Amino acid sequence: MNLRSVFLFVVLIFCGIFLIVNWGGIVTEVPVNLLYTEVQAPLGLILLLVLGFLVVLCLMYAFLQQASLALEMRRAHKELEEARQLAQRAERSRFVELHNELQKLVKDLQVQSETRHSAVLARFETMEERMRVNMHDTINSVSASVGEVEDRLSQLVRVQTNALKEQKQVSEEKN
Repeated sequence: MNLRSVFLFVVLIFCGIFLIVNWGGIVTEVPVNLLYTEVQAPLGLILLLVLGFLVVLCLMYAFLQQASLALEMRRAHKELEEARQLAQRAERSRFVELHNELQKLVKDLQVQSETRHSAVLARFETMEERMRVNMHDTINSVSASVGEVEDRLSQLVRVQTNALKEQKQVSEEKN
């Protein structure tokens, strides 16, 4: 219980005690003027009944207000729940769209990667073929150069051999 309820409960108990203590005075008959006539009636009891009736009317009004507030809260809660579900569906659709977009980008990147890989392999094969051709040409030119060097060496050896033979013959003739 909150403090306000406790306070109202204490006030209600004091009012009840007051009524019990003064019950004799409340039910005492006195002349009551009803504007068009005068009657003998217990004025305190009439005032108590009128007050009770007003309290019941106020309580009914408060309960009606509470009920209408509860209905309004319920309607607002339903609207809020619908809005939340709508937002969740929108968020899910955004995630699905993002997922699809990312998958598309990944596929595009894979295609680009495969294309570049194929291009690089083609370049390597071309370079390898060029290197073979260049290496073959280099081997042929080195072989030709070595052949020329061999021919020159053999010519030099022949010339030297001939020169030695002539020198030998000249020295034999001198002897």
